[in-house]
Amino acid sequence: MVRKAMSSEKTSYSAVLGVVLSALRRERGLEQGTMAERMGLTQASYSRLESGKSSFSVNQMFAAAEALGVPRSEFLHRLNKTITYIEESNVEISANPVGNKPNPEKQNSDVGQFVAGAALAAFVIGLISRE
Repeated sequence: MVRKAMSSEKTSYSAVLGVVLSALRRERGLEQGTMAERMGLTQASYSRLESGKSSFSVNQMFAAAEALGVPRSEFLHRLNKTITYIEESNVEISANPVGNKPNPEKQNSDVGQFVAGAALAAFVIGLISRE
């Protein structure tokens, strides 16, 4: 029986989506301000989405794909592929809590365990570049 090693590294789906968005934006040579403008957001709001500090709505996710000139299916494929890579690397991915409902799991988690912004991006880019 093969057992995966337990990992204390965690991240959120919003952070993973932000990393995928950032990678696609950079591949196309676009600045954050340009993306924000194309999506009808302020640069600060867009930056929070890309860094995983804010959650994406479905509308924003598809607006981002459109702003990048990427078919929705390709955008979703890249996102799903990245999630699979991260999960296979024993990093736990969870949804951000929504609303005012208490989340006991969140109360017991250590913020220091979250793989944040640049570290997650470097991790994902490293995984993808191995192909």
